[in-house]
Amino acid sequence: MIDNSKKQLLKNTLFLYTLTFSSQVLALITIPYQTRVLTPETYGVVGVAISVMTFMSLVLDFGILLSATSKVAQHAEDTVFLSHLYGNVFALKGISTIICGCCLAVACCSSPYHSRYFLLYALYYLAYVAAAMLPDYLYRGLERMKVITFRTVAIRAFATACTFIFLHSDSDVLALPICLLVGNVTALAVCLRYDRRVFGIHLHRPTVVEVRLLAKDSLPFFFSRISSTVYSTANPIVLNMFYAGLPVVGFYSASEKFLSVSKSIVSPIADSLYPYMVKNKDFRLVKKILLTTTPFIVVGAAVLYIYANQICEFVFGPSYVEAGMIVRCLLPAIMVIFPSYVICFPVLVPLGLSSRANFSNFIGLCVQLLALIILVVTDYFNVYTMCLATSAAEVSVFIYRLSVITRYQKTAKSMNSR
Repeated sequence: MIDNSKKQLLKNTLFLYTLTFSSQVLALITIPYQTRVLTPETYGVVGVAISVMTFMSLVLDFGILLSATSKVAQHAEDTVFLSHLYGNVFALKGISTIICGCCLAVACCSSPYHSRYFLLYALYYLAYVAAAMLPDYLYRGLERMKVITFRTVAIRAFATACTFIFLHSDSDVLALPICLLVGNVTALAVCLRYDRRVFGIHLHRPTVVEVRLLAKDSLPFFFSRISSTVYSTANPIVLNMFYAGLPVVGFYSASEKFLSVSKSIVSPIADSLYPYMVKNKDFRLVKKILLTTTPFIVVGAAVLYIYANQICEFVFGPSYVEAGMIVRCLLPAIMVIFPSYVICFPVLVPLGLSSRANFSNFIGLCVQLLALIILVVTDYFNVYTMCLATSAAEVSVFIYRLSVITRYQKTAKSMNSR
């Protein structure tokens, strides 16, 4: 019989999946349509813009999603504390928004190529700012995802439908960020009202001391997530430096969606396990999850390797058959995403190894950057070697995390035997 804590974990995981579907997987439904109505060159521009915004969103969050979730889980019944945290989070994210906005404007204006797409970047930025302001940390820490998930999904589903209505050619490309912006702003408005009426949480006036303390607590998680983002999502930006305006950028942007989908599938499990493991430290459950999913990962990877060309043609259209080889180069990274996510914060933090969890992403960053430097210097850089470098980075992160847990277990057994 399943106890209440595991039932709550299961419910929270399902709702997190639904919420992720609304923000990521739901958006991926439009990709086959986008790749057919947009030229590979224009789709490549969109891919670069999204990569830039993905990086920006990590700066906007500043590690709060992880640090604040833990605080909420520990003070779930203290409305006063949560209101203070609520206001401090908005203040810290507001500061990040101003800094990031200024940096983006300067970067766009200083580059003739990117200045042509300034409005596209600006609209995407506003959409990602609205998404960053959503208090996801609150619902994850409280494990109360049901009502807000349904409302958010309905709003974002409407925004996704608008893409099919308003996007018909390259000239309509601004419809993509506008639809996303409308959906995220509406979702944020609903969240603010819901938190006030249901949880009794208000935007408490922040103080400099409290915001500074929140920033200090979030900083290690911020560096960890930034490191992970640099080596996992910066590829379109690097590729655009060498092949700006060429179809290969669009091919990679389409192929990389397989990696994005893998992360979208894994993220709700890891995110819901995180507060559960902090409270319960149920490591047997983690082991059971990994043993159950491994065969499916192996079989899925084999199918994707064999039929990569056909799958890309079916999903993205006849023009994207060449993307199949790119997908194969990303396959090692795709395979380790699930176990790597599950054994990171949900396992390492409850073991008191949060510093190792954060450092693991820095390992991936070093491997990725070193590989790219070697490829560029030796004149071996191309889209395939770049993807192999990304796979090497993801595999290195997984091996490091696994080795840390193995060493911890050996140390614990040694101490218990004394």
